[in-house]
Order: sequence, then structure tokens, then C-alpha cells
Amino acid sequence: MTKLLASLAAFTALTGAAAAADLPRRAAPPPVFTPVPVFTWTGAYFGINAGYAFDASSRSNNSTFGVPFPYAAPGTTATFSNRSQDGFSGGAQVGYNVQFTP
Repeated sequence: MTKLLASLAAFTALTGAAAAADLPRRAAPPPVFTPVPVFTWTGAYFGINAGYAFDASSRSNNSTFGVPFPYAAPGTTATFSNRSQDGFSGGAQVGYNVQFTP
């Protein structure tokens, strides 16, 4: 009895799969045409930039050295003591670009 049930189940499963192969094939819809967007660099722009720099080295010693001739009179000396190397830098830019060819 079990062999009969197993063969009946196999026959039903195989026949259903074979019948599905006879279905008509559906044609794919035609692709939708979407135009490529045209990108240009034409337009106004603006921007800002900012920065801060610091120097972590120690400059506690007083150093004296001679300044070379083209920059000062001969025999001139310069002394630097505890000068801070920290500083802020910033800026802005504004403009307009025009692209002549597409």
C-alpha cells in the first residue's frame, strides 16, 4: 500500500510540473525610454573655509642669531622669546561658472 501511495504522489508531482512547461511565454514589456539628464557646470557658487593651527613645541629659551646681509644691515641680531605659533586662518570665495558647450 505504501508503494502505491508513493508512486501516486510521484506521478502527480511530475505531471503537474510537465503541464506548467506548456504555458505560453509572456513577452517582456518594452523598455521605457528615459532621456539622459544634461548636466552643466553653469551656475553660481560660494564657499567658506576656516582653520586653526597650533604649535605644541616649547619655545621658552631666548635665542639670538645674526640676520643675513640681504635682509638686514651687517651685524644685526634678532632675538626670539616665547613667540606663539598659534593662529587662525579663514577665507571666502564667490563665483559663477559658464559652460559654453553641452
